[in-house]
Amino acid sequence: TKDPFPGEPDVVIMASNLPGYGSEQCRDIFKRAYDIMKPGGAFMVIAETLNDDRTGPLEPAMWALEEVLSGSTGRGHSESEVSGYLSDAGFEKVSVVDFISGVLTRATGHMPS
Repeated sequence: TKDPFPGEPDVVIMASNLPGYGSEQCRDIFKRAYDIMKPGGAFMVIAETLNDDRTGPLEPAMWALEEVLSGSTGRGHSESEVSGYLSDAGFEKVSVVDFISGVLTRATGHMPS
């Protein structure tokens, strides 16, 4: 979260560490990714996300609980929150799909061409 991103990648992947960050850190990371990506690139967030009513799935909910109990600044993020982080950073054509049902989703945002 402190080191600069390498310049001008086509794709950035953030995998299985989203619950370790709070909302502001996510916004910062997503914006930093946007700022260095090539036009037409994609940012993929493969993560343990909660459904939008925050009632599950169980595994992402348990991961979020672990973050709280360990005193981390992280928390559970819903699918719509992750979509919002991508959109707010400037990404377009944002989508969220199951990656491993009940465990991981893949949220993708695309750079304008």
